[in-house]
Amino acid sequence: MSRVRFFAATAALLVGAASSGAETLPPGPWNFGVTGTLNLSQSAFSDNWSGGDKGNINWVLNGDFEAKRQLNAKFNWSNQLQLAYGQTSSQKLDPASPGKKRWAAPDKTTDLVLLESVGRWTLGGWADPYAAFRLDSQFQDDSDPIGKLLFNPVKVAETAGIARPFIQEEEREVISRIGFGFRQSFARSFTDATGDATESFSTNDGGVEFQTDAKLPLADDRILYTSKLQVFWPVFYSASGDLEDFDALVAASGAVTGEAVADFWKSPDVNWQNTFTSEVTSWLNVNLYVQWVYDKFNAATKVDVTGADTDDAVLQAVQNKVLGGVRKGGQFKQTIGVGLTYRFL
Repeated sequence: MSRVRFFAATAALLVGAASSGAETLPPGPWNFGVTGTLNLSQSAFSDNWSGGDKGNINWVLNGDFEAKRQLNAKFNWSNQLQLAYGQTSSQKLDPASPGKKRWAAPDKTTDLVLLESVGRWTLGGWADPYAAFRLDSQFQDDSDPIGKLLFNPVKVAETAGIARPFIQEEEREVISRIGFGFRQSFARSFTDATGDATESFSTNDGGVEFQTDAKLPLADDRILYTSKLQVFWPVFYSASGDLEDFDALVAASGAVTGEAVADFWKSPDVNWQNTFTSEVTSWLNVNLYVQWVYDKFNAATKVDVTGADTDDAVLQAVQNKVLGGVRKGGQFKQTIGVGLTYRFL
């Protein structure tokens, strides 16, 4: 389907949805949920252990905070904050003491800061108009070998459209929504090799967003499945002209070669998160987390071609940054572990 047809179908859906028939929940008090989970795994081996095995310590701390309420017969407000951070440390041979092992500095394995707020007007139609705000970041950015940056980048999105609750019960929920939104990315990068100086930059884009959130008990309520599927199809990008200039400079340079990337930002971004949680006891559970991400070009990538038209070294440095934001294949993440869970509310 072409973009024109897709947008035309979306517009028709937006116009006609409010007059169709959806169930309205009765007004009630705030429904709060606060859950903390700590997943741990550990192994260690003595210095004379045969086989070359090395121990490791892996921990992940998760926090999930929810606040939902049907404020009145016409408006539903849902808020969610997800926090996660984890590290892994492994035993390594100590070069200063042959035959001995030491624990290496921990590496980050999990990092998430996600805040989402959705207001939905429950007008009794087939679908409900909605407006949403989302903030996405991480506690620590380790992507640059020069150093680490706190809360970098910060991505903000505002969307509006229609939402359709297919299942809406206390323990079971499936809601899909489609709309048009704007995204802003605020980031910092190092400007010297020592990591003492940084500069800030921002980009923005806009496009069509589709999202489905699901919470479903499985296997006679022994397993809880939660899923969040997000698809964003951008139609404009503030740095598109800079990417075109970059491609032109690379094509004209005899010292720097590479494929054209100016159209990479037009590909849809997909983020599909799935969690299966099985409670062994009220405080002990087994968690399986599976995530698939497709982001062909990271909108938070700095594209600055200043000086690249006269200096091949500058152009090469710009190319390294641009290619650092390119992922032509899907990214897959899977974790499984036994965790300690405590429900505060």
